[in-house]
Amino acid sequence: MEASSSTNSSLKRRAPLRCYYAEKPMLVVLWIADKPGRRFYCCPNYWVGRKCKFFQWCDDEIYECDKVLIPEQRQQIIRLEAKVARCYKREKFYTMALAFLLVICGICLFNCMRS
Repeated sequence: MEASSSTNSSLKRRAPLRCYYAEKPMLVVLWIADKPGRRFYCCPNYWVGRKCKFFQWCDDEIYECDKVLIPEQRQQIIRLEAKVARCYKREKFYTMALAFLLVICGICLFNCMRS
């Protein structure tokens, strides 16, 4: 009997249907030092308005080594997303420059054919 109860605690918890105010709970991810990446459900009014105190963890507590690895990986993701954004910006600039050059070449060609 003990084995089945420990197995059930490690299973992913289901999202609650409603909070104390009958609102649909939202999923929040913590990024604080001792719980990086830890998720929980709370009422949309948890911090504002009626201040509903509904709270439920979504996953089990993380291991100590993950408290270091998760923030490092998150920072790497942020750096890579910024790099991708810069590449898209550069690509857009080059596309516009190429279009401008094609227009100029077309005008020059048209003027050459008229003369």
